Amino acid sequence: MTGALSMRATLTARGLDVEIGLAPGEHVAVLGPNGAGKSTVLGLVSGLLRPDSGRAELDGRVLFDERHWVPPHARGVTLLAQDPLLFPHLSVRDNVAFGPRASGLGARAARDIAQEFLTEVDAAEFADRKPAQLSGGQAQRVAIARALAARPALMLLDEPMAALDVAAAPMLRRVLRRVLEGRSALIVTHDVLDAVLLADRVVVVEGGRIVEEGPTAEVVARPRTPFTAGLAGLNLIRGRVTTESVLEDDHGVEVTGTPTEPLTSGERGLAVFSPNSVAVHDDRPHGSPRNTFPVTITELEPRESLVRVRAVDRSGDTLLADVTASSVGELDLYPGKQVFFAVKATAVTVYPS
Repeated sequence: MTGALSMRATLTARGLDVEIGLAPGEHVAVLGPNGAGKSTVLGLVSGLLRPDSGRAELDGRVLFDERHWVPPHARGVTLLAQDPLLFPHLSVRDNVAFGPRASGLGARAARDIAQEFLTEVDAAEFADRKPAQLSGGQAQRVAIARALAARPALMLLDEPMAALDVAAAPMLRRVLRRVLEGRSALIVTHDVLDAVLLADRVVVVEGGRIVEEGPTAEVVARPRTPFTAGLAGLNLIRGRVTTESVLEDDHGVEVTGTPTEPLTSGERGLAVFSPNSVAVHDDRPHGSPRNTFPVTITELEPRESLVRVRAVDRSGDTLLADVTASSVGELDLYPGKQVFFAVKATAVTVYPS
């Protein structure tokens, strides 16, 4: 199996300084807010950008360092972008055959390879069509086949689902999950669902630096930055441990929860809880042990059978609550209204930061 990548690189003009690696056959998702440097990472690996310093190796072969620079076409990587970028004058089959032809294969052999990969992505029936005759999802499947036909050591995917409608994206995820099996892939995405379904590991980039990384399930369940918590649809509060199960945030608000491991007074910690566990009240609630946060509602977002209430606390941090539509009416919730979010201590997980 091939596709082992190691790269450390700086690009001062874009404020990037990262170190990243993939094991053979591993899928790594790169997450981060807009402008964080996600696509810059792909540009450095693919050869579309030159770093100011650093070194990258793919399967032990140097892609760049202070003395070497391998051009993009000779790196053994393929880049799948949001736009399929198919050649409009070629048939689907000839689009996919382009890579093998460019590597020196004869026309018949290249077309046979094209047919093989079109079949793999469930697009063989489109072989004789021109790109203009394809839907967005069909064109992206053809683009995947074209990328695979080049037999790269490493696949680079830059927001491959971003331009698709909601009906086409799930099918493409299933296709990618199947065809990437056993192949190394670096996947830039803004959608946590892409990471959960396609990636073994997640790297979170903010401000040109890696701020969080780890197995996908662990990062989603135990986010360490507000951005990642937001992607995962969770609430996150950062603070300092006062007792084994209590955090105090920077504005003196205490959060009580269940620690995942012993905590030491004075150390920094994180408290995470689901919007489903949050109740909304007009007045500060009393009774069973619970955490209460005075907040100001900023947005009401319908989500299938529930409504997501977005609000900001005293720190200016966003907190989320999922409530029924009837609750919205009964409480007369609207943007700008001040309410209380309450969550039982048993629904809060506390762990070291």
